[in-house]
Amino acid sequence: MKKLKFIPLIMFSVMLLASCQSRESKIEKLVTSHLEQSLENPQNLKVLEIAQPDSAFGLNYFTKQEQAYMMNTITDVTKVLMERTDYMTNPNLDDAYTMTLADLEMRMSSGLFSGMLGEAKKGAWSGWKVRVTYTCKSKYGCMYKAQRWYFLDKDCQTVIRHFDLPIVSTGKTEKATNQKPKSKKKGQGGVSRIVLSEIK
Repeated sequence: MKKLKFIPLIMFSVMLLASCQSRESKIEKLVTSHLEQSLENPQNLKVLEIAQPDSAFGLNYFTKQEQAYMMNTITDVTKVLMERTDYMTNPNLDDAYTMTLADLEMRMSSGLFSGMLGEAKKGAWSGWKVRVTYTCKSKYGCMYKAQRWYFLDKDCQTVIRHFDLPIVSTGKTEKATNQKPKSKKKGQGGVSRIVLSEIK
């Protein structure tokens, strides 16, 4: 009799596992296809990681940790661009690194802030939120690493919203371009070492 009591539990566990695997498979296919169709050089796309999906509670709701991560990223990218362009007074349009980062910042701003202008309170469960880390080549010929945030419907069949966050890392030299910033302002000692992750 005791064995019979465990049968429903085992069946439920199997069904739950199958459901999770099915959801993850749907998400992988959906986000990979979306990346391939939306990036300029999909032949250079490499998906590095698809994070475990989180429940989404509206398209504009982010946890405090997520908000802090986004603001830190925005701050880092802006500082690098300001330094490399002498605060936008002397941009080098032939610098693939700078142009790539500027392009990513525009995509980040339009995709992130356009949605955050609305209601940011936690709402009812609306679907899934997934973060995908990938590398690709920009239209300027510079390899870059970024994280795309996806909001998906409850059935993981439709992309409702997405935006990109560039991934920057610190290093002793700017190996990605072999170029040093034209100037270095006081109080920004670490900024010049922030570079797009080097991809070979």
